[in-house]
Amino acid sequence: MSDNLPFRLPPVDASAADDVPSGVLSAELLAGLLADGDDELAAWALRHALAEDARATVYDGLLADAMHLVGERWASGQWSVAEEHLASRTLLRALELVRPPMGPESRVGPLAVLAGVAGEQHILGLVCLEQVLAEAGWTVSNMGADLPSADLAGFVARNEVALVALTASDAERIGALLEAIAAVRTGAGDRSLAILVGGRLAAQPGLAGTVGADGAAITLTDALAFAKAHEPA
Repeated sequence: MSDNLPFRLPPVDASAADDVPSGVLSAELLAGLLADGDDELAAWALRHALAEDARATVYDGLLADAMHLVGERWASGQWSVAEEHLASRTLLRALELVRPPMGPESRVGPLAVLAGVAGEQHILGLVCLEQVLAEAGWTVSNMGADLPSADLAGFVARNEVALVALTASDAERIGALLEAIAAVRTGAGDRSLAILVGGRLAAQPGLAGTVGADGAAITLTDALAFAKAHEPA
């Protein structure tokens, strides 16, 4: 597949690996690497982008644009479901390779819980948010996809949670989102915590008020700003 890409792939010579020509790090390049299943080169591209910009900026920009291209090419029939699935799996591996280094101090920050509501299978946004918050000093428990509300409530009840970020991709998840938020409030009891909604559903105007959340974010930059505004003193 890479032979059809309209650009030259990055250098493979280790001595030249830091010499990145202007314009090489594009969404087009990253999309092609992901659909090729090349997590090493995809991580290479992300590392160089992260050397130039903040993690939230890179993930909201280069990474999101690359995955948008993957989706467009799947929708147009240029790529099959196989490439679309491979790109998502490759991105998860690449993100693991560029996760921020965590030292002992990462265990003492305020606790953020991330989860996909019941039935929600999309987790790329959660993985990206996990890294962004961890780099900002939060302790993050990423519960992944399809978390039952009762289990979320139990975890919140047992831990000093400061922030809960829930993701939902479409209107079919409204009921699950309402149930998850109610469960979080019940689990927290008298303790104060902030609830943020993300995912494609977060773009729906007035969603936060409708479901009883404290905010909604469609970008990682917005999610990080929300977290900082609600960080315990």
